[in-house]
Amino acid sequence: MKNLSEFGVICCDSKDAIVSWDANSQALFGWDQNDVLGKQIFPLIFPQNHEVVEQGHLHSLFRPYHETESITLKIKDQAIHQDGKKLPVELLISRLPENRYFTIFIQNTTTAELNDQKNSKQSFKLEVINTILRISLEPTLLKERLTSILAYLTSVKAFNLSPMASLFLVEQDTNKLVRSIKYGSPDEHPTSCEQVVFGHCYCGRAAQTNTLQYISIDRNSHATSHGHYCIPLAIDDTVIGVMSFYTPKYHQHSALTTETLTLAAQVIAALIDNQKMDLQLINLVNDLRTAVLALREEKKFSESIIQGLQHGLIITDQYGNIQKCNDVATSIFNGFSGGLEGKNLTTLIGQENSERLLNHSSSPTAPGEAELSITTEGGNQLILRYSAITRSVSNNGEIGQIISLTDISEWRHVRKDMEKMNRLSTVAEIASAVAHEVRNPLAGIKIMAQSIEEDSGTEDERIECSRRIIRQVDRLNELLTDFFSYARPVMPKKCETSLTHILSETKPLIVNKLEKHRIHLLENFHNDLPSVIADPNQLQQVFLNLFLNAIDAIRQEGTIEIVARKLNSNDVSIYHKKNHFLKSGIRYVMVHFKDNGAGMNHNGTDRVFEPFYTTKANGSGLGMSIVYRTLQENDATISVESTEGKGTTFTMFFKAGG
Repeated sequence: MKNLSEFGVICCDSKDAIVSWDANSQALFGWDQNDVLGKQIFPLIFPQNHEVVEQGHLHSLFRPYHETESITLKIKDQAIHQDGKKLPVELLISRLPENRYFTIFIQNTTTAELNDQKNSKQSFKLEVINTILRISLEPTLLKERLTSILAYLTSVKAFNLSPMASLFLVEQDTNKLVRSIKYGSPDEHPTSCEQVVFGHCYCGRAAQTNTLQYISIDRNSHATSHGHYCIPLAIDDTVIGVMSFYTPKYHQHSALTTETLTLAAQVIAALIDNQKMDLQLINLVNDLRTAVLALREEKKFSESIIQGLQHGLIITDQYGNIQKCNDVATSIFNGFSGGLEGKNLTTLIGQENSERLLNHSSSPTAPGEAELSITTEGGNQLILRYSAITRSVSNNGEIGQIISLTDISEWRHVRKDMEKMNRLSTVAEIASAVAHEVRNPLAGIKIMAQSIEEDSGTEDERIECSRRIIRQVDRLNELLTDFFSYARPVMPKKCETSLTHILSETKPLIVNKLEKHRIHLLENFHNDLPSVIADPNQLQQVFLNLFLNAIDAIRQEGTIEIVARKLNSNDVSIYHKKNHFLKSGIRYVMVHFKDNGAGMNHNGTDRVFEPFYTTKANGSGLGMSIVYRTLQENDATISVESTEGKGTTFTMFFKAGG
């Protein structure tokens, strides 16, 4: 659609009198608004067109159409400027409801006509070039295609050329043109032009200057019946030939002809340059020889890499036949066979194990690595960690598998021993911590009990001792309750639950503390957040512990922010590097629990989830341990990042529900 800002806007009443006249109209015709208001529109702008003035009543223009129709009429004519100059204009006339007013959009079409002419010339050039390209793609010899192109160019009526043309090519390693193609009557081609030296004749000048030469009849020294176009053919400013066209006696030279023939010469030069078949074949043979040598070197390089790997590598076809393997893979399967290449995985390690290896890469939920336990012929157990990727060809057809193997049998036994030692060490640490935590209350109870036993002090003092004994017993009971919550967590009743619902149930428990400490709570839950799979009651306890810890860390005037969003497959891959709990093919919800409190140092961050570790004067050190253990029982995980003096962020990952 045209840009309406280019139009003048005029409004007329039912009697064709002008009632509004904008600035664009004033710029278009020169009349000020005060000069034209109340005047008839057509006599003002078309005074020379008596037919329009006499019959151009606006109502009469719309008479053929029903009054309810929304019609816009177009009129093109020569208008008159205030100073008397003519200008071509286009009017778009619309009637308003009840035919009381008419709106006229008016535009000077001089620029549009020039653009139409320019577009017409551009279309003509494109048509000529497209035809040349189409001829160049025909399955014929180069000479035949060039002759067809010359014939076509001489037949274009807009060029007004004679049906004769020649094409000269530069003789190799010389400054000489040799006529290679004649089109038209052979008898009319001058025999003296079979060879032309650069700079001689018009073709030679075109070759020397790399500039089109046009010679009209009155300047032509060869004959009086025709003129010439001599157009150089050049590649990267290097002339490789010249085209020569004859012109008739009444030929009209134009810039369009010159420009189009110059473009045609560029296309023809490229065609000739691309058809140097002999040189191309030689280069192709050399390239193939180089490629073969490079492939041999690449093969040696690839084999050296495969053999240098610290893990086993097996390459199979789609049927499980082993095509290549490295020495590490051979040593891994030494208990099954002396050699691997040429053998089938099924006969080597059995049908079930073979299918697991071959189908691992095609499983959409398979993790990056998996483990496989195999028993050798000698009865030894072999534990392998493996991964597999599919080999495919360019059309996406599968041709086999690439399987990476690592023997972790020894490492697994060592890890079991280490885990056993760690458990014993953990039990010892917990026993020591429990003993330390219990010793202080017991000492206080003993002192108070002795005081009562000795019947010392007043009755009020004995009552106070009894109260202190009760408080110490309560402290012991609270400690043991927390300890059992950590040591023997209640079996969770997992179901799909909403995080927003959990927080709405938790916030009333801590809202007074938030107000008392002037702490703002910010919640940012994404719109498409799915439910999570967990025990709602246990999840509420987790968030309550996090809130209480954050409030203690902030003390006064701070912010707690909770951000929750679902993870896409790319997010899972990124976070998996730091959190191996995450598995590909499973949907997760991530929750950030942030505060801008005191934060923790590096040691505190490392030990925050350890049992009985606390920085609080009266803390048991089991709160965050219980959080960690509870989330584990609910198939979730938690990690922490903290900067001393700036705050702490706990990040939790939950399995998403349906």
